[in-house]
Amino acid sequence: LYQIPYASSCSRRSAFWFRIEMGSVEAELWNIFTYYTLHGNALDPEHLALTQMVQLARDTQLLDGTLIKTPLRKPDIELVFISEVKKRTLGKAFNVDADSGLSNSVDKLTYNEFLTCLLKLSKKLYPSSADKSLESAFQQLLMENVLPLASRRSPKSIDMVLNQQAVLHLKAYFKGSLGMIFEFYASMGRAAAKDKATQRGFNIDTKNFDDHKAESKARLDKATKPMGSSNGSVTSSTRKAQSNSMTSAMGYSDFIKFASDFGLTSKGSSLTMIDIGDIYLAGVANAAGTHHGGVRKLRFSDFWEVLVRISMVAYKKNAVSHGDKVKGLLLFMWRQVQSGVNQQVSGAVQALRSSNKGALLRGSQLFNERFIALWQEDEFKDYLYPKKEAPPEGRTVLTKLISGDTLTPNAPPPPPKAEILYQLDIEDDDSTQLEELGIQPDKLRALLAKKPELVQLLQDGLEEVGLDG
Repeated sequence: LYQIPYASSCSRRSAFWFRIEMGSVEAELWNIFTYYTLHGNALDPEHLALTQMVQLARDTQLLDGTLIKTPLRKPDIELVFISEVKKRTLGKAFNVDADSGLSNSVDKLTYNEFLTCLLKLSKKLYPSSADKSLESAFQQLLMENVLPLASRRSPKSIDMVLNQQAVLHLKAYFKGSLGMIFEFYASMGRAAAKDKATQRGFNIDTKNFDDHKAESKARLDKATKPMGSSNGSVTSSTRKAQSNSMTSAMGYSDFIKFASDFGLTSKGSSLTMIDIGDIYLAGVANAAGTHHGGVRKLRFSDFWEVLVRISMVAYKKNAVSHGDKVKGLLLFMWRQVQSGVNQQVSGAVQALRSSNKGALLRGSQLFNERFIALWQEDEFKDYLYPKKEAPPEGRTVLTKLISGDTLTPNAPPPPPKAEILYQLDIEDDDSTQLEELGIQPDKLRALLAKKPELVQLLQDGLEEVGLDG
């Protein structure tokens, strides 16, 4: 991040107005907010620290007295920031976050509080506009400073990649195994939040709307189901595991845990924590309500999109198809299943209920079987670095030249030796001329008889100069 000079700021304003129609102001502000939160703390994209708020002010030239008649000072920003944070914490001695089970960040801004801070700063920055209305000052701040000059995330749609036949096939092929793994991490987050809240003496409800809906439907089915009826094919636990992947949601902290367990944030990965956070936010960018106060959770369809985005970012320098990039990521995950994920079962997972642990075990086993079958079908190829054809050796090329394999298939065969010799037969009239040049005709005839390839060479040369007649 750096302060933008005036000349470049003008061009950036023009560029912004040229493309503002492509996205709403609300979406732009959300991308700006999450850019600075990720660069402040990639583990907490929902809260903006004071240092990042000051950096945003520098980037948008709110502190530049050469461009604004009444520029802000750093204490002005700090005062507005702290007052907004204290307004939230007054009367709330301890507030529990349902996702993490920990208290909310008391020294950082949420997205809605960030908007309120901008509103207050606009009054100080543009007092003449504020005299007309506070909305006018706020609009001037957004249109002249924040929107055209602030750094931001720029998530792009990958619908064309997601709809490719190879990617759709992989999604259908691994849906069962990845769905179980997804359910494990989604339910692990809910269980951990409830356990931490219980230990602190709080009683919170971590169920979402889909959970309540599923429970209500289960109670209704149980009440209307005849006694002793059973199809004997699918158990209730299996049905629950299959349906949970459609109703459960994976929070940001759950996704970070998944990324860590599968090595996506390890030293062997080319991804940074900022990349992981940006990919997660891009995966839920199209969801309604994503930027209305917080980060939305991932559904399974979003989870698959995030995996595809990871493959595109991690292997952007690999000149292979998108399908092979996804397979390369799945190969990387498969290797982690053999070591890192299995350790989770004997570690912290033991503290969770057995159904969650079973989902990870079954999902990992099925994922292992499915990927080995796919890899074997592909002859255990390296998806990211396919083998290039080795350059031919000199002996091989020479053999082809001698055997005549390099001749064009449709080219007419060379004339017989006798015909060539007849075509270049030396007439007696030419003997005198050859002797004057120091060439003996008898020896030339003997040389051409021993070296028929010279005949063809001479014939071609004569044709080029027009003396073949």
